[in-house]
Order: sequence, then C-alpha cells, then structure tokens
Amino acid sequence: MSNFKVKFTLKQHTPIIHFQSDQMGATLRATELKPKFDRFLLENVKDLPFRKNANGEKSLDYKIKIIAHDNIIETIEKINPKNDKEIPDPLFFGNMGDNIVRKKFAQAKELEIEFFSFSSEIKKAIEEKFEAFLANTNFGTRQNKGYGCFYLDNPFDKTLIPYEVYSFNSNNWKQDIKLLYSFLRQGINYPKGRDLPSRFYSKPAIFTYALTKNWIWDKKAIKQHFFPNDLKDQQKKYDLNSPVNANGQNTFLLRDLFGLSSEQSWMNYRASIKKEHEKEQKQEEIERFKSPLTFKIINNTVYFWADKSVEKILDKTFKISARGTPLNLKTPKIFCFDEFFEYVKSIDLSKHIDSKFHKEPEFNSLKRILDSIKASK
Repeated sequence: MSNFKVKFTLKQHTPIIHFQSDQMGATLRATELKPKFDRFLLENVKDLPFRKNANGEKSLDYKIKIIAHDNIIETIEKINPKNDKEIPDPLFFGNMGDNIVRKKFAQAKELEIEFFSFSSEIKKAIEEKFEAFLANTNFGTRQNKGYGCFYLDNPFDKTLIPYEVYSFNSNNWKQDIKLLYSFLRQGINYPKGRDLPSRFYSKPAIFTYALTKNWIWDKKAIKQHFFPNDLKDQQKKYDLNSPVNANGQNTFLLRDLFGLSSEQSWMNYRASIKKEHEKEQKQEEIERFKSPLTFKIINNTVYFWADKSVEKILDKTFKISARGTPLNLKTPKIFCFDEFFEYVKSIDLSKHIDSKFHKEPEFNSLKRILDSIKASK
C-alpha cells in the first residue's frame, strides 16, 4: 500500500436516502462525506494544516474514492394509506401529508473507501479518527432518524460518542424508532377509523415529565388560546391527569426541544400553526433547529443519544400564530435530555397507558423497547 493511502471497508447498516435519488449510482458520496469529516477532524485534532476558500471555510488536503459493492436501489412511492400500518416507510413517509412522493433507498453490501493525502499529519488523523467519525455521523436524508448508518465491520464502540448513549434491541428499527419518538415527543393516537375512538393511545413522555416540573406543555396552551371551545369539549371527556386538563405553574414550549417545527397542520382544527422566533437584542435568529437526538442502527441494536445543541433554543420566545391574536411562548431556561431519558426509564407503562390498550401490539412493542433501554449499559 502507498504511504499516502489509507483504506477502510465499511458495512452499511441502513439505507441511505440521497437527494440525487434519480441517479442509479446513488450511494455514500464523497461530496457529503468530506465536508463532514473535515469539520470533525478540525474540531478533534489540533494543528492540522488546512486551507480556506473565498468564504473562509476550512478544508483539509486529501482525496476520497468510494466503491460500493452489490449496491441495491429500491424505489418506494408513497400512496394514501388506509391506516398507519400501510405506510411504506413510516420514518420517511409517515409525516409527509397526502402528496405522492417517490424516493430511492440505496443499500450496499459493503463499501471500500480510500483516502489519499501527501500530508503525514492528515493521514495519521484519518487513520486514528475515522471510526469515531462514523460512530457519530449518519448520511443522506433523515439521517438523525437512523438512515445512512455506516460503520467499520466490527462491534460498535459507544465510548466514541461524547454523550450518554442509550440502546435497545430491535428487529424492525423503522417501526420501533417511530413508535419511541412519538411516545417521547407528541404521544401516540391511532384511531380505529375516521371519527372513531382510539385503537391505541399513549400520553407523551414529555407531557408527564413536565408534570414533575409543575409545567404546562405547549399543546394545551395553544388550544386554550386559539381553540378554547374545542378544548372545553375535550376536557369534559378526559380525567384530570390528561394532557387537556393537567395544570402547572409555568407554560413552556416543549415539543420543539426535539426539533423546531416552524409550521404544523392541525388537521382536526383545520388550522396551520406557525412559530416564529421573537429575537431579542444580540440574539441570533432561530429559523431552524434540528432534533438533538441521533439514532444509530448497528445490526439489531438501536443506539441513540442527545447532543448539547438544545442549549441554543433554551430560554427563547416564539410567537405562535394561527388565527386571531398571536400567542408568545418560551422554551424553559434549563432542560437536560439525559435527565429526561432517566425519567423515561422510570415510567411504568401499565400505569402510564390505560389498561384497555394493554392488549394492543403497540403496548407490547413500547414495553419491549423501554425494558431493553432499562437493561442496557
């Protein structure tokens, strides 16, 4: 092997959804890998020789060659499903409305990656840090939900993640991540059919966590402000501990700590909910905020963690608009995802979810996931 080359063989664990999905050769691209790897190396290795472009962006002097073996391209088209189980890919298509969407999902048996650099410092950094980079990074579209997972063909080293890592076993990572994420953020409500009662319902964990802090979550506040009559009707149907009836001392924007939704369609209210950062002096305007959570799938294990980016959105005011006078809501001054996850691990699902739903498959799946998270180390 040349003294200037470094080679790795990667195993692809989940499909990559590429923005150039119309191209038959869609796979991991050097044009995505290199800028991400450059940033990672510059943040984690001191005194690397770099160059700047006209915009002041730093890059490192090396080239990449990627060869995908047995690359399979699967085209999936979203249809209008009769129920949630018929959605062809629940993590990608599940929240995309009724529009027909076509995407190509690429998965290779393995990839060979070759780096070439005349710089001995850069070559050494690549050799020492590439595994850590892969552990912390996914690629392509919806990468934070587990798509585009690549890793060396050896056991996953979670000590390479600079955050607390949680994990659970899974034979269907797409369904399990969708179920867990919904349980954490917005709750789960699968109706039996149009205008029919719920087949399965679970309160969101962030709502019950808020109760332990004496907080009111944002969804009730939004209903109270914009849809008071609808809220009153709902309050008559549910107990005092339900999301529509529970009270607290302070109201906070909580669901958006998982990623800012600048606009949401509330179909049952025939309304669009818009959120806009009310920037104070010297504050940087927040237009987008991606989820701090990352899911990494290695074989039959789902690893996940939250980075510290949530700090960027704490103690910020957002103007909520729907109809009539806007509503201002703030995010909390302090929020720790690891504390929240420890709370989630303490949840007794048999009490959290009404007994009439205990025979539903979602209850058993959630229990399996939470039990696995609790048992993981």
